[in-house]
Amino acid sequence: MGTWLATVRFPDGTARYAAYSTVSGAMSTELYAMFHVEHYRESICGDPLPRFPEAPRAPIDQLIPVEISHAPDDCHWAAVYCPRRAMVLGPLSPYWMWRVQESHEMIRGVADELRHLSQLADRARCGAPVSGTPLPYRRYAVMGFADGDEADQPPEVDIFATWNSPDICRECLAVVAAQDR
Repeated sequence: MGTWLATVRFPDGTARYAAYSTVSGAMSTELYAMFHVEHYRESICGDPLPRFPEAPRAPIDQLIPVEISHAPDDCHWAAVYCPRRAMVLGPLSPYWMWRVQESHEMIRGVADELRHLSQLADRARCGAPVSGTPLPYRRYAVMGFADGDEADQPPEVDIFATWNSPDICRECLAVVAAQDR
């Protein structure tokens, strides 16, 4: 059991810090401006920065892609930060990207040709109509283990790392990120 330091890195070089629990396998939503080292172990310090979880989510073009890493193994994943709420929307766990990939199809939109995430045959997570053959994205797993030969599976993808891609639906990503609570 342990709590480790998670570092949230912003595109402008700013870093914020949070607690990462190995029990829940997730980062806390409270961010801190500082950390300290005690007995060779880094941990958050000071008071948490203000956050406003009940505030309306910022418009899609104002959400900020961030990179998160946590000790002790320096695991990295991409996430989205909401400046209005002053908090990471999600994902709060490096394992979430695999859950998304196992539970969602990626399919093109009918009107916009964007890549959308979908759990229904005709609607994306953002509500847009989708149709056609799903793109090679979904990984099939049973009880956390790949179903069938690993060579037949699409590669593991950190879908939130594609936030700035011009053909990805950011609204779908924001909806999925918010579910990681």
